[in-house]
Parts: sequence; structure tokens; C-alpha cells
Amino acid sequence: MAKKKTSLVIDEDLWQEVKIHCIKERRDISEWMEEIIRKELKKKN
Repeated sequence: MAKKKTSLVIDEDLWQEVKIHCIKERRDISEWMEEIIRKELKKKN
């Protein structure tokens, strides 16, 4: 699957929480976000 580079504007405190969460889980932020987005889209279908 091809990847698309994008940018987000997100609350700074929330972004820090996400970074810490992914570090603790030893996960890449992009992969974590993809997973969250896919789960959300499946809920709607």
C-alpha cells in the first residue's frame, strides 16, 4: 500500500501524550494513528 505524507494541527498537550503513549508501547506514531483511523472507519460501516 502506498503511503501519503501529511501534516496535522493538533493540541500540543495532546500530541505530547500521544508521543509518550507510543514510546511506552514501542510503537510508531504513524502506525498507531493508522490503526485508530481504521478502527473508527470500521465502526461507521
